[in-house]
Amino acid sequence: MDTYDPHPTSRSRLRRALSRGQRLTQEEVTEELGISARQVRNIVDDLRGEGVPVRKSFEDRKRVYYLSPEDWHADTVSLNLPERQLLTLLVATKAAHPTLAPTPLSDDLEAAAEALQEALGGNVVSFIPAFESDRWHFDRATSIDLDPDVFWPLKQAIADRHPVQIDYYSAYRDAWSRGRRIDPLLFAVRRGAWLCVAYCHRRRTVLDFNLADIEEVEVDGEKHYEPPSGFERDQYFEGRFGALAGEETHAVRLRVSEDLTPYFKRKLYHPTQEIELIEDGRAVVTFEVDGLKEITSFILSWGPGVKVLSPPALADRVVGQANAVVDAYNDSESS
Repeated sequence: MDTYDPHPTSRSRLRRALSRGQRLTQEEVTEELGISARQVRNIVDDLRGEGVPVRKSFEDRKRVYYLSPEDWHADTVSLNLPERQLLTLLVATKAAHPTLAPTPLSDDLEAAAEALQEALGGNVVSFIPAFESDRWHFDRATSIDLDPDVFWPLKQAIADRHPVQIDYYSAYRDAWSRGRRIDPLLFAVRRGAWLCVAYCHRRRTVLDFNLADIEEVEVDGEKHYEPPSGFERDQYFEGRFGALAGEETHAVRLRVSEDLTPYFKRKLYHPTQEIELIEDGRAVVTFEVDGLKEITSFILSWGPGVKVLSPPALADRVVGQANAVVDAYNDSESS
């Protein structure tokens, strides 16, 4: 009688719940399905025998069943949307692909885009789904391909608020940080780089960790964390000029040449950007930024058309890097 399932749909109900990404304790399953704990274990064994990779862990001394994100499967969804919104969704899949290309999500996105295109088929009249891919172009993210064994554990740890230990390579220090304990808060893409924003127990602050530089991830499934008090996602990125967090806020003033001024007039390079037009069509552009490293590269990318007026420390960094470039070319010519 232990293997008897009093509800023929119990197996399908549990499979459907797990496929939607739910993590269920054994007690929750017994209560929801109205069966015994042993019957739950038998159903789980049956699902595994059918090829459903049900996973098991112990959290707060409770047995928890779940599926890895790559094994989730949502129910079929029917959309009743205006054609312009359907076109927007189709274009969004094209726009998202370059950003997601380095991640394990890329193949699933491609499959979803093809399924959407096939589902629309001849059901729309204002556009032809099969032709839309030839009418849009989006650049690929600059990040290298990410290791699924890094991406998926971090993704699940973020969802479940589990702390993790990582082996992390710092390009700035050219050194490895082994067994570094972090509380992963969210993923972010900054200037083409995929980052994990996390509270670092070593530095006791929230930092960015480039996913491409993480080699090992060990999730502590027995523990949970609470996000740092006062942490707000949007505020965290506000004032950021580049991919990495700075330590100090700086008021930056730049003088922009006449030929470059139109670029700053029509594009916002930073949320705090302000422009003051001066003589001869030139402009003074101001920012308030965290750190000077990333904005130094930004200024150098404009060549002699952008000059630092303040702060002096930024001007010194720009001059130093420009001189280093000149020295590098002089050395190559002499050799």
